[in-house]
Parts: sequence; structure tokens; C-alpha cells
Amino acid sequence: MNGLLKDGVITELDCGTNFAYILNDNGEFLMTDYKVLQSQVNSGFIKCMKTLYNGKIQFFYMTGNLKSFDSMLASINTETFMTIASNLFASIIEVKNNGFLSCQNIDISFEKIFVDVNTLKVSLVYIPISNRVFNNYDEFENELRTSLIKLINKLPSLSNKKAMQFSIDLSNGTYSLEDLYNLTKGIKVISMKQKGKINNDSVNKNIRIVAINAPILVEILVDKNEYILGKNPSMVDGVITFNKAISRVHCKITNNDGEFMLMDLNSANGTYVNRVKLLSNQPHPIKNGDVIRLANSDFKIIVD
Repeated sequence: MNGLLKDGVITELDCGTNFAYILNDNGEFLMTDYKVLQSQVNSGFIKCMKTLYNGKIQFFYMTGNLKSFDSMLASINTETFMTIASNLFASIIEVKNNGFLSCQNIDISFEKIFVDVNTLKVSLVYIPISNRVFNNYDEFENELRTSLIKLINKLPSLSNKKAMQFSIDLSNGTYSLEDLYNLTKGIKVISMKQKGKINNDSVNKNIRIVAINAPILVEILVDKNEYILGKNPSMVDGVITFNKAISRVHCKITNNDGEFMLMDLNSANGTYVNRVKLLSNQPHPIKNGDVIRLANSDFKIIVD
């Protein structure tokens, strides 16, 4: 329940498929926040109109055809839940990065988080008043994490490995909200605690790519955090010209604090790691001793 309702700062008015919050003290109204809210076209906010109700300021929220997150929970599955959580995080991160509005004024009660059932895009309710829903950002984020954890533990449909791992991630304070968003997208994240364990030697590791049974000696030193391989000298960092089956822009190696990933860049003849073909544009970890194949040429990975 919104704490402002409980404390009597605002009163909720049911308006059919829409709803309104009536401000019991007009002096709480923040004109600047309201103007910024009105300027957020196609943003992740429910459209809000300021009117008067018996002399008091009323915020009228038009939810349209959106459904509340709460109303979807009875039939929700893990994939839908994870997508909604991901879109929820994306909307909140947008507010954080915006700099004009405050996450502390967002009502994150599940019945006030609205979802487009076709796209699963999330829209939030923002209350433009000086008496904030949350005292500070940490309180806001903690409430969000705790509510999602409780939900996962409550719903039988979310009692599976993927949802439970997400619950563990939510309780991990070393993960930022941005980290959690990346995790919902299947992107590997190194927490601050893990980063602290990485010493300078691991961060400064180099990776070399050495051709196996090639007609010429090829040894490429990957000296950038993002390093593209292919046969077109003007388009790549590491040039491989002895095999015409290798694409002009074939694949990319990334270095994330000493952890290396290989990604196929829609090559014509494929990229492999230890004989396993990679999906295009999907990063795959590589380590010392791995054999990668570009088209039909093999290369050994050496990390030193």
C-alpha cells in the first residue's frame, strides 16, 4: 500500500478503469515535477492530469487498456514475469538517468504498476508532491526488491530454478539495479564484490590468437577491450587474409576485466568455440587453450 495513502497525505478516488489521487494539502503540489511529467511523451509513465476536486488538487491517472501488474499475477508464468521485471527496471533506470524526476515519488505498489499485455511494457504512476512516497532512493529500491522477492516466494508458478535465482540476485546488495536489469536480459554481470576480488594481474591479461595448420604464420594480439576480426583491413582490428571463407567482418572479442567473450557478427560461414557453433550476436566465454574456428580455419586461444 502507498504510504501516502496510509498517512492521509492523499486520498484515492476510484474512477472506473482509471483512478485519481486527491491531495489533502494543496501546498504539497510540485509544479516543476508536474510540468516535467507532462513533457515526458511516450515515456514510462501513466498519463496524469491535474484538476480540482472540491477545492483540492486532484491527480487524475488515465490507464486506458493497460492492466495492473497485480491483476496479472494469478496466471503469470516465469517468462512473462521476468520480462515485466526487466521492463520495470528499464523504466526506473530511465527516471534515474533523467535527472528531473525522483524515483522516490513513484508508486510501486503492484496494483499501481501498469502493463501493456501485448508488449509487456511497463508504465509507472508518478505523484508530483513534496511529501515523497519514499524518504530516499535506497528505501525505494529496497522496497522494490523486497516486494519482488516476496512475490516469487508466494506464487507457485514462480517456484522454478530461473525465478529462484532471480530472487537470490534481488537479495544480493552488491548488484545495482542496472546489474539486475542486465541479469534479466541474460547478460553476465560481475558484482562489486566480485570485481573487488579481481587483482591487477587478471585485469591486465592479454589474449593471443594463433592459427593452427595455416599456410602462413598468423598470431594476433588482442590489445583492445573490443577487438574485431575479419579479412577487410579497413573494417577490422585483426586482419586474417589467408582464408577467403572468413567474412570481411567475422567476429568480435571483448575483454571485460579479464573475462573474454567471443561473438559472431553474422558471418557467412560461422564462428565456433571448441567445435560448438555460436549463435550470431550472442557472446560466448573463451579461455586459455580453447580452439576457435572462423569458417574452416582453427585458431588457439592463449591467455598470458
